[in-house]
Amino acid sequence: MDEQKLLELYNDTLEKCGVYLLSEDDEVIAYNIYEEFDIGVHSFLYMDNLKKLYDQGLISLDKLNDSHMLRDLVIQLQNSGEWGIENFRTSKKWRKIMELSDRLRLMK
Repeated sequence: MDEQKLLELYNDTLEKCGVYLLSEDDEVIAYNIYEEFDIGVHSFLYMDNLKKLYDQGLISLDKLNDSHMLRDLVIQLQNSGEWGIENFRTSKKWRKIMELSDRLRLMK
């Protein structure tokens, strides 16, 4: 996969999670988070892919590091009792993930 396509998929992953989802219904949240975002986090926020984007100058070092942190936070959450939709609106861990995803979308 070329780096431009990888960047597109990386950005699409970040678009699937954010504070904006708090105003959406459970069906939209479930689709965005548990189908699109989940897959993207494991695929496009993987360190090898982040390194490719960084090496090509498509993301900054800060964005690489924060993206890696986002991936780690998601994986930690998946291994906790808060991964389910019933916790999405109230969990501090989820809120941190949403805010980090929002911040990453604004970074160069």
